[in-house]
Amino acid sequence: MAILVKPVQRINPLDKEAPKKWYVTQVTTAQADETEVAMELADETTLNPSEAMMAIRQLRKILLRRLLGGESVKLGNWGSFSVTLSSLGVPTKEEVNAKNIKSVNLNFQPDEAFKTDLQKATFAWVDKLAEGRPGGSGGSDSESPDEI
Repeated sequence: MAILVKPVQRINPLDKEAPKKWYVTQVTTAQADETEVAMELADETTLNPSEAMMAIRQLRKILLRRLLGGESVKLGNWGSFSVTLSSLGVPTKEEVNAKNIKSVNLNFQPDEAFKTDLQKATFAWVDKLAEGRPGGSGGSDSESPDEI
């Protein structure tokens, strides 16, 4: 399995007059839903698909309850979930109130082991797959950007 990537040219939002540069960007091809994840979980454990689905749903329920209760939640060597807020700034402390909160956001901070595992990714160039050429490459991509 490889992460699909493609070259994209972008402007620098901080300097719109600067020349555009090329960047490697990830391409998402699909989104696995909870049923698909539950089926895979059942294949990897002693749970049947219904039990796996229930476990996923209960994990969501418990995670949400803990987060809304002001806690962060650490799941083994996955990482930690926590809540962050986006709020409007006001000139004085007396003006600070709940109406200043614009949104409640979910933050996930991966554990070091999880980050390390992600660094083992391999990549495949989308344009080369479309042309029928092999495009898989490891993290130390040997292709130069001008070959893209």
